[in-house]
Amino acid sequence: MIGPRPVGSRSGAFRGRLAAGLCLALTLAGCGFLPSTGYRNPADLSARSVVPHKLALSPYGNTPYTVDGRTYYPLKTAAGYRQRGIASWYGLPFNGQKTSDGATYNMYAMTAASKVLPLPSYARVRNLNNNKTVIVLVNDRGPFYPGRIIDLSYAAAARLGILATGTAPVEVVGLAPGQTRRRRPTPVAHRGPDVFGPHPAQRVARRAFFVQVGAFSRHQDAERLAHRLDKKGLTDPRIFHDRVNGRGLYLVRLGPEADKDAALALSARLYRDGMGHGLIIDP
Repeated sequence: MIGPRPVGSRSGAFRGRLAAGLCLALTLAGCGFLPSTGYRNPADLSARSVVPHKLALSPYGNTPYTVDGRTYYPLKTAAGYRQRGIASWYGLPFNGQKTSDGATYNMYAMTAASKVLPLPSYARVRNLNNNKTVIVLVNDRGPFYPGRIIDLSYAAAARLGILATGTAPVEVVGLAPGQTRRRRPTPVAHRGPDVFGPHPAQRVARRAFFVQVGAFSRHQDAERLAHRLDKKGLTDPRIFHDRVNGRGLYLVRLGPEADKDAALALSARLYRDGMGHGLIIDP
């Protein structure tokens, strides 16, 4: 989604982009060639990869926003984000326009739009159809179409092999610069009502699935969200502590669930209850 203005004011622009993208996808799939003007051949695109490094959050695009009556809550960090869904892509006529974090959209750079990842941040995207991967800089908001979790630049879509189809099933993993391996976060004590039970660490199944609802630098903010979840009948919220790049984070998660289908159902309930998109945390 293009532009640093409040995202809610751009839903009409997104629908225009969606219509243009669908027409382009049909053209590519039916004719087997690129549009005659404005696009470079994918074979000519630079193979240069994005190398994650530490970034300061933009003053734009990182506060809760509403599109078509639905409110989205951007994450404070990309660490711990892992989601599967549908990827789409966008190019002309948005090339050269402002992205949601105030940068200029370059369809030939390895960038992407996400509804909830911080702006800017990094993510690894894997095409589940062909196992191709690419690292992108997330600097825009969208896509706001059901089932879609990321909108790729033209170059990123070319690298993943989804230009002709227009969409593809993908896995998106948030990247934290300097994080060399992923370790399991530690459950922490809850100072409010005992919604965790007396021994939270013992209740975590080895192959359990969690749904992450939020990540905070302050424990009291995590507790506040846990209480909101409990009041909505989303029982057993847990607060975990993890360190990313030397920074302590409090992660609010629901679960554990025995299988991924149950975790997806719980994430869908969060969305229906106006709590944003829950992130499925694989074991």
